[in-house]
Amino acid sequence: MKQITEGHVLRRYDGELRELHYKVLEMGTLVLTQVRGALGALKSGDTELAARVIDDDDRVDDLEVEADTEVVALFARRCPKGSDLRLVMALSKAITDLERVGDEAVKIASSVERLYAVRGDRPSEVSLNEVLALADTVVRRFESSLRLVDSWDAEDAQRFIAGQREIADKFHRVLAEMLDNGGDEAGGPGFAVNLVLILKALERVASHAENLAEYVIYQAMGLVLRHHAV
Repeated sequence: MKQITEGHVLRRYDGELRELHYKVLEMGTLVLTQVRGALGALKSGDTELAARVIDDDDRVDDLEVEADTEVVALFARRCPKGSDLRLVMALSKAITDLERVGDEAVKIASSVERLYAVRGDRPSEVSLNEVLALADTVVRRFESSLRLVDSWDAEDAQRFIAGQREIADKFHRVLAEMLDNGGDEAGGPGFAVNLVLILKALERVASHAENLAEYVIYQAMGLVLRHHAV
């Protein structure tokens, strides 16, 4: 993990900032495991794995509470300023996005349970493979965004955000193809609905990954990207 604090006379303060950073990275790792598990369940039709993903969300919620508590304590004890303030704010925002990614993993897992509720039923291989191919891209993007939060590399974050348009175009293409012919290509309307819900959840995961990259730029440059071009 890159050293991005200013270096304080009180070493305890530096330790508190690092501890918060570690907590956020721990939360990110757990959420990534959730997403991978949900997609593994989608690929294999394993509803028991999907149920475990849903159960694991309690741990994500616990980490969110722990991290939020540390943020409040830092503000109360240290009144951070300058780059320290940007760091704490970036991590605080990242906590919210990571919790929401966990929620999207639960949505995917819940859709998997519905898709495979009847033993032997499966969506069409063509539609499933298209969703899984897009899911692989989203997982790699999310992994990259977590590395950005670890390294705080603003230049890499800018390159990451520049690639988001291509991801959005892929979502629109796959979604349009799936909705053609009333969902028949997905194996029928019931399968199509759940695959669309999974696609929308994956799209939101990609959006949260972009948010994480934006927080890295905010921490490094003080820019809020919804108001500035990179």
